[in-house]
Amino acid sequence: MIDPELYRRLHGELAAIGRTERGWNRLAWGPEEEAARDWFRSTARQLGLAIVQDPAGSLWAIEPGCEAGPWDCVGSHVDTVGDGGAFDGALGIVAGFSAVAAVRRSGRETTLPLAVGCLVDEEGPRFSAAIYGSRALAGEWDIDELLSRRDRDGIVLAQLAAARGVTAETLRSAPGFLLRIASFLEVHIEQGRRLVDVPAALGIATALAPRERWLGTVRGAADHAGTTPMAGRRDALVGAARIVLAAHEHASAEPGAVATVGRIEALPGSTNVIPGEVVVSLDVRARDVPQLDRLSRQIRATSLGGVEIAWSLAASDPGSVFDHELRSRLAGAAAAEGVPAVDLAAYAGHDAGVLARRLPAAMLFVRNPTGISHNPVEHADEADCLAACAVLARTLERA
Repeated sequence: MIDPELYRRLHGELAAIGRTERGWNRLAWGPEEEAARDWFRSTARQLGLAIVQDPAGSLWAIEPGCEAGPWDCVGSHVDTVGDGGAFDGALGIVAGFSAVAAVRRSGRETTLPLAVGCLVDEEGPRFSAAIYGSRALAGEWDIDELLSRRDRDGIVLAQLAAARGVTAETLRSAPGFLLRIASFLEVHIEQGRRLVDVPAALGIATALAPRERWLGTVRGAADHAGTTPMAGRRDALVGAARIVLAAHEHASAEPGAVATVGRIEALPGSTNVIPGEVVVSLDVRARDVPQLDRLSRQIRATSLGGVEIAWSLAASDPGSVFDHELRSRLAGAAAAEGVPAVDLAAYAGHDAGVLARRLPAAMLFVRNPTGISHNPVEHADEADCLAACAVLARTLERA
């Protein structure tokens, strides 16, 4: 039922946008993401679908005449991290189009009209606004604060959003758009190696892990690197190093939890000056909220040996549990297609995970032989991708 040629064509067309020698670069709110959004519009028209833009700027390809909803939706995002891979987000869009096209071509009826969603700024590196589009629909943003954010070049998010017709007023109305979305399914490349180890081609997400992102400012005393004795130094970078080690040690002691220091910025940043201030990031994820709270507090309580640290919470997500009925339908569809599928917990942020807090949602992960993501080496075999498309289409037919 799935047209392999359509899948290959769509995957190739989207992969050609933002490709560089270092990887894929379609950063949200930038020209490459806009080019991918144009591709989304064009593809929808080619497949006989209409386009609706929601109040946050996300795009929805809708069966003609059904723009008012409600719809059973599939989708993901087209933006990438810097130097990212060809499958994260993109696979969900291509699979969505492929599955909807197959269902429409079959002529079989569905309970509701179908839609493919292309949500804005899932990755979030430019404005620290990860999962922007779905969180806007869920009403989870402080809108004035969000729109006032600036990137490293001083560009304000409100300016870029306005160019797409998005304002504080439209964002405040975004939760009302959820009335048009009856359900949401997202196909995504696995960000890990569990499916390779099982082995299984597909994973059905059970839950989205709760997580926190913190920024810590370590303050010591800048001084001359040559004339200052080691004893008595107040080296902020040494204090930051203690945070790195504490994150590794405490998370290693908590089954199912992870912690990462992914950013360190030492000031004044000179080779012959002891760092007087260091900014560190801390990302903590766990199986449940109590474990997350415990691990986060342990790391942030680390003694830094004579320097001080001030922590601020940059982002948090309580996690979510995916809809039991949708998960059962995905499992049944996989069995009917003869595709091995297992339950799998999700530790990364996804639009489906946010939407699951407001409506029935589920996710289908596709095996990644490399086990690596957010990197150009991420990969999913075409046979597994086509299997995911077939399972998705069969699930939509049973909607």
